[in-house]
Amino acid sequence: MQNYYQLFGVPDFAPIEEIQKAFNKMYADLFTAGSPLANLPRLKELKDAFDTLLDPERRADYDARLRAFLHDLEAQYGVAVDLLAAGRYDEAIARLKECLKVNPREPDFYETLGLAYQLSDRQDEAIKCFQQGLQLNVRNAVFHRYLGDIYRARHDDDKADTHYLDAAEGFKEILKVDPKNLQAQELLADTYAKMRWYDEALEVYERLVAQHPFRADYHRDMGGVLYELDRLDEAEIHLLEALRNSPGESSALLYLGLVYFKRRLLTLAVQTLEESLKSRPDQPEVIKLVQKIREIQKEVGRTVEEIIYEATPDAVVEGVVKWYNPETGVGVLTCPEYAEVLLHYSALKPEDQETLAKGDAVRFGVVKDQVGPVAVQIERLDGAREGDTLPGVIDRFDARRKIGVIRTATDREIVFPFSALSQDLLEKLEPGLEVLFETKTILGISDEPIEQAINVRPRKKKAGKKPPATPPATEGPARP
Repeated sequence: MQNYYQLFGVPDFAPIEEIQKAFNKMYADLFTAGSPLANLPRLKELKDAFDTLLDPERRADYDARLRAFLHDLEAQYGVAVDLLAAGRYDEAIARLKECLKVNPREPDFYETLGLAYQLSDRQDEAIKCFQQGLQLNVRNAVFHRYLGDIYRARHDDDKADTHYLDAAEGFKEILKVDPKNLQAQELLADTYAKMRWYDEALEVYERLVAQHPFRADYHRDMGGVLYELDRLDEAEIHLLEALRNSPGESSALLYLGLVYFKRRLLTLAVQTLEESLKSRPDQPEVIKLVQKIREIQKEVGRTVEEIIYEATPDAVVEGVVKWYNPETGVGVLTCPEYAEVLLHYSALKPEDQETLAKGDAVRFGVVKDQVGPVAVQIERLDGAREGDTLPGVIDRFDARRKIGVIRTATDREIVFPFSALSQDLLEKLEPGLEVLFETKTILGISDEPIEQAINVRPRKKKAGKKPPATPPATEGPARP
């Protein structure tokens, strides 16, 4: 039985106004495209279908028969889907072919049949099936996406990207009409990710997570995209959130294990990947990766990243950067307590990993390890900090070299350059003058840390309370 509603590209049992609009457009297109004579059979088919749906009595009879037909066909389709889920691919394919013989314009049948071909590793037949689905001009974006998957698996990236691009455009068109269409957003994000357009995929996933903050799959997929963008800290946050909402989810565990491996947290990587294998043992590539990580562990032992990630500092000190190479992410810190402390970029805040430079003042924790002292929780100190103001006295200075020394109340000597003096202090500079100042640590000529005074200004004494003026003496009455 032919489905007239599908013929006009409208939903089943659509109102007559919608059918009329579709009929008028299709009829006009057939008259203007190619030879009208060649299109006469198609025109007659459309006219007969429209006349049936236009007449209330004929339409009521047709709709009743169509409902019964669709019910039976849906039952057959349901059997095919069950067979597919049970892994009985050949039987499912046979059923789906029968469904298509009865209704060759149903996109669901082409989609499911194509998937059955894919699962049974009959990729060429899957391609033909999805291409036939495209000819329906319905849900084209979905069929393009499937074709993109097949060509990507075949390493035919040009064809894959062509289909993915068409799919993305299709999903975007759907979202123009229906911006809240959840499935279109999901498929668009997934398509972008498959095209390796990770920034675009991230934008869509951010919207999805904002709309549905407790959806584990959205957090998982967003974490995967962030991993590809090398934004590992953010990836970890979303993957952990996915696992909080769906404990044991194998894909989230896999990505989290990859995040830990990329950060060289080898023990955590092994533990997490093994958890993924418990959930889904059939992952040969993951098994190989776990073996590879174990071999690395035998060679290097505990990595610096693991020390930084796991350890509690033995001490917290202040010092300066002796040297740092942002390309390798490695350097050395120095402080009065330790001549050299290993600096690794993973102990830095993200904003400091590219900008930290020799001579920068830092506060950091120190972990004593077999490789030597390692810096953790490094905090960059930009200038003076609140509460560091100290009192002192100008002890001596050299006007020619523009340098001097302040002596503190505890008899410490702290060097200051004239550039650290306030203008009013510079004008009346002399030994013995009381001042206030802050300090910062810099590297000396021999790369040793030196404390230097900054922001030096006069210490203003509070004015004391003036004693009351003595009243003038008054003459009292004369004594008798």
